[in-house]
Amino acid sequence: MAQKAVISPWAEEQSDVARLAGFFPAATAIRVPVRVGRIEGDEEEETVIEFGTPREVLFAARLPLEFGDRIRLVNAEGLLEAEAEVVAVQYHEGKTAVAARFIGPVANWVIRK
Repeated sequence: MAQKAVISPWAEEQSDVARLAGFFPAATAIRVPVRVGRIEGDEEEETVIEFGTPREVLFAARLPLEFGDRIRLVNAEGLLEAEAEVVAVQYHEGKTAVAARFIGPVANWVIRK
């Protein structure tokens, strides 16, 4: 007798960032456009924070960020300006999903404990 396999439609539709967020149980889906770049360096890019916790942000990046890199996140309104350290990266088909933990308190961060 044949058995049916159940495949979640989310399995194929999840973004790389959503898959990385699976390792952060407190992660909440958000959309915060930011400019991100290394603290020591002049390369920056526009991206969107797709998931957040009270202490971490998760986003896609084209910059070659690596574990331990220190980055600066700034939104267009200037309400979010924070420094963070990359704590996880996942590479998949030329894309990089990044998780970074805030280095210090962030005054205007939208997710609280």
